[in-house]
Amino acid sequence: MYRAVRDLEDGIDRLPEAQVWEGQAHEAAAAMFGRATNQTSEFTTGVGAVGAALSNGDATIGAARYRLLRTADDIDEGELHVTDQWVVLIKPARMSAQHAAELQQQAEQQQAEINRLLLALGDADDGTAANVQAAAKKLGFTLPGPSDMGALFPQSPSRPADEVPNPRTMQGLIEQGKVRGEDMAMTVRESSKKTTEDDQHVTTLIMQDGSKHVIRTWGSLAPAAGDDYYDSSGKLVSSTFSQTNPLTGVKRTVIDWADGTNFTATENPDGTRNAAFTLPDGRHGVLPPNNPFFTGAAPTVLGGALTGLDAHVGRGGGIPGLTPTSVENVGKAARYAGPAVGIAATIYNVGAATSAREACVAGVSGVFGVAGDYAGGVVGAGIGGALPGVDVVTGPGGAIAGAYFGGKFLGSIGQKVGQAFCPG
Repeated sequence: MYRAVRDLEDGIDRLPEAQVWEGQAHEAAAAMFGRATNQTSEFTTGVGAVGAALSNGDATIGAARYRLLRTADDIDEGELHVTDQWVVLIKPARMSAQHAAELQQQAEQQQAEINRLLLALGDADDGTAANVQAAAKKLGFTLPGPSDMGALFPQSPSRPADEVPNPRTMQGLIEQGKVRGEDMAMTVRESSKKTTEDDQHVTTLIMQDGSKHVIRTWGSLAPAAGDDYYDSSGKLVSSTFSQTNPLTGVKRTVIDWADGTNFTATENPDGTRNAAFTLPDGRHGVLPPNNPFFTGAAPTVLGGALTGLDAHVGRGGGIPGLTPTSVENVGKAARYAGPAVGIAATIYNVGAATSAREACVAGVSGVFGVAGDYAGGVVGAGIGGALPGVDVVTGPGGAIAGAYFGGKFLGSIGQKVGQAFCPG
């Protein structure tokens, strides 16, 4: 375009020499095309600068991206893997406690390297964006400021938000630690089964972080099932119990947390259902009848091996709980969150889910940041926030050592959820 306008201006300038056109009209036309030439020259220069910034940025970003992806691929070839959110986790597998500890240390070391490369990629991206914006200013482009009218409209141009935890910030490091710690708390590394002298069938699941679930079933006339969850130090975190009374026909599911929080749900033979929280300070809150705990969509997805819950609510049955059948195969599972987490997350967060799949992601992935098919990446349920009084532990190069997050979080989930339903 610049060359075409310049050629027109040059041709007009030559008209007087050819005695074809001269005078005031010619002078005005020559001035107009002179201004047009200057403007197109500035436009061409600006577009060229934007193009150069994009070209240079493509090379810089491409090199940083290649190094990050190559490192992630190398990690994935071993016993660790890198999630879409760039968090390094331990692959599910049966292993000894010593090997799990070694892999945890490796994961934290590799996380530091991933963070370094991720920040380099982010810097390359930010640098390219800054160079493009600086070049575009010559063309009149500016991003709206916080107080500009344009900033009030969502369609106006603005810098997109980060989609992954930012390892340059403490919050980002904490989020990475949560994802890894919570993933370790629900990934099985050892399992065993036994039958006691009083005919209890006991399945013990030891998780990657050293915590464990002791799952018991007993009784023939009144079958019952329970899940006791202990943290890595052996302290009881939560205890879940389900049974149907053969005399009254009342089905009951009870969860007790070590901090004194209690959740009790009952269903009578006539189909009436009730569920409520009691907090350590005595406050009591009843779940409304439209809560997902009663409606059945979430338990249908969250049941089975992941939580041990009977998923029969979605088939028109009763309240969710444990049964000998629902926990029969948990010893074969690679991942196990437990009924306390499954129920608490369902109660709290899946009410807005429009599908069973969304309910699963909101109810479990939002709490755990689970990898694999349930990948949420970052804790998002609102009940997995930073816990007061917890010291942040960093590993080599700034990676968060997050194994403690699982136990800390699971020990408080009942009270956090209960507070949403208990007045005062």
